[in-house]
Amino acid sequence: MKAAIIGLGCISVLHRPAIALAGGELVAVCDNDKAKLDRFAAKGGKATMYTDYRDMLAREQLDVVHICTPHYLHAEMIIDALRAGCNVLCEKPLCIREEDIDRILAAEAESGRQLAVCHQNRYNQSSVEALRLISESPAVSGFGYVVWNRDAAYYASGDWRGKWDTEGGGVMINQALHTLDLMLLLMGDPDTVQATCENRRLSGVIEVEDTASALFRYADGRMFNFYASNANAADFPVEMVLRTADKRTLTLTGATLAVDGEAASFSHGKIEGGKSEWGNGHEALISDFYSCIRENRPFPINGKEGARVVRAILGMYRSNSEEIPLK
Repeated sequence: MKAAIIGLGCISVLHRPAIALAGGELVAVCDNDKAKLDRFAAKGGKATMYTDYRDMLAREQLDVVHICTPHYLHAEMIIDALRAGCNVLCEKPLCIREEDIDRILAAEAESGRQLAVCHQNRYNQSSVEALRLISESPAVSGFGYVVWNRDAAYYASGDWRGKWDTEGGGVMINQALHTLDLMLLLMGDPDTVQATCENRRLSGVIEVEDTASALFRYADGRMFNFYASNANAADFPVEMVLRTADKRTLTLTGATLAVDGEAASFSHGKIEGGKSEWGNGHEALISDFYSCIRENRPFPINGKEGARVVRAILGMYRSNSEEIPLK
């Protein structure tokens, strides 16, 4: 299958080798920053290079387009690539605005192609096993947290970072999205949220939140708490704790799962070159997506699945300490 990547930033380094491992051929790349294209060529990249993704879509016969651009560009690029007849794999988040969700889902349905969202931590073996255990006895309560360090230098690394219009939020829509996605996968979609979002460390540097907390409630009485902050002095391991109906306690810490305190670690392949907090699931997710295309079977993390966590995060942003319904 012929593939292209739009956006040659840091996350693309995980997509390039994964395409080859999945049996694809990278035939085109696009970035509006010529320096990134020059670096790609200097490292031996043989794909045709473009500075305009629409030009690339018009000229190339592509099976799969990988979108690795800043958040605010995702919606239009997804829709354009689907309408061009391409299957699409988009990095998180699916989009940053509520009104774009329906537009994306409509384009996905009309295209007859597959849209995948890169929630790679669903492919960690610890997540797969936790989901299996939850299928035996549902989770009735949970708590998750992400406590990392993102300083002013980090936000200065891209002019789209730290702004509502371009990043769409702060710690929740960027760093903590994957963990909240797993909570929703394991517990289902809640009915209400009550949340606070604050800028504790970088006031005057960023517009968006660096710390957020939320209580998610279900109509049947279940609930879970969530806390995220990138205002810490160091990165701590991500952790989720869930209590099941049969009184078991599941603790996911990184790629480790413990059941009632008894830990079982799961090892799996990792493409070198990315940040440790990105997890180990890119290779498995991309391989599965390419297999789904070849075998004409639906990919599990489609547009509707990718929208779940976006809706929850946008609900947190709207809450302003009040309990509100989630759409």
